[in-house]
Parts: sequence; structure tokens; C-alpha cells
Amino acid sequence: MKQMMRKNILIYFLGTSIFLLLSATNPSKGNFDQYISNHVRDYVIEAGENNDTADLASGLSYLILQSNNSIIKHDNYIIFSRFKIDASVMRAIGYDVEDIIVIGIFNQFIAIDGIK
Repeated sequence: MKQMMRKNILIYFLGTSIFLLLSATNPSKGNFDQYISNHVRDYVIEAGENNDTADLASGLSYLILQSNNSIIKHDNYIIFSRFKIDASVMRAIGYDVEDIIVIGIFNQFIAIDGIK
């Protein structure tokens, strides 16, 4: 009986610890905005542009994200977050792009849909 109680306490402790760890490392929308800004900077550099151009593109993307809350929908599920980037503006001007869905967990971002 004592061994079963110890096992239950251990399972409860581990479950609670994992929940608290996931909760503490759930990224915010601000973290995501910064991630997108850094991603834009890296993309511009990979495209062959210089650091000044990359910094400008990164800064502009960050300002756009901060000024328009409807571009990114943030769903917070306490232990992880789901971010959906609305690409309808890009589709309206002729680009063939899907909305992008990214999961944020452990202070990391993982694209799960819309990235080819």
C-alpha cells in the first residue's frame, strides 16, 4: 500500500513539474514578434543583402507586427501557444501563400503549416 502511494505521489510530482516547466517556457506574442523579426533579418541576409538592409527589413517587420494586431492571431493554451499569421494581404496582391501556423513551446517556435 505504501509503495502504491509513493508511486502516485511521484507521478503527481512529475506531472506537476512538467506542467510548470511548460507553463514557464510558453512564449508570448512579444517573443513571437521578435522571432519573426529575426527570421526576416536572416532571410534577407541569406538572399544576399547587406546587414543594413537586413536590419531595415527586420525593423520594419517588427513595427508592422506591433502596429497591426490582426496579422497574427495568438491562442494561449497555458503550456504552449499557437500563432497564426494571416497572409490574406499577400494573397490579395497576387502571391500564392497560405496562412502560416506556428506552435510555441519551451521558448521555441515550430512551423507546422503554411511553410513550403
